[in-house]
Amino acid sequence: MNDIVNTITNLLDDLLWRTGAWVNGYASEVALALVATLLVLYGDDINRTFARSVRPYPWIVRVISFVLMCAFGYGAITVLVTPLIAEAIVSIEARWVGLLTIIAFIAIGTLAERKRYI
Repeated sequence: MNDIVNTITNLLDDLLWRTGAWVNGYASEVALALVATLLVLYGDDINRTFARSVRPYPWIVRVISFVLMCAFGYGAITVLVTPLIAEAIVSIEARWVGLLTIIAFIAIGTLAERKRYI
């Protein structure tokens, strides 16, 4: 019985290490997917808050501000935050990276469900 448990434990450990090593190879892509998905989920809230803050200004100022916020604000968030998350992914022990990536996407999916996106 002990041999069976050890064999299963070794197989699971090997699977965790291999999955983590594979995800580490795509850390930048995984980080970008996480950031982009979070921006999609919270973009409406950001836009609504921004729209309230520029409401008192003339139409042209609101339009230009919105374009700048979308082009440079969301772009800056993506460009600045993605490498930080990629570094965090690589810094985690490879054994746990695959599992934590799956958990992160499930958490984001749960957030999407709560916000009624799915």
